[in-house]
Amino acid sequence: MRRKNITIREDQAEWVEENHLNLSSFVRGQLDELIEERES
Repeated sequence: MRRKNITIREDQAEWVEENHLNLSSFVRGQLDELIEERES
């Protein structure tokens, strides 16, 4: 697996923390969905 850094705004970081969201999992899931849409 390859690591990449992303930058999010302070309000986004607060929302992620408040909602106990795993940002890495979220981004991977969203990318998978976009890839699947393009392949279909």
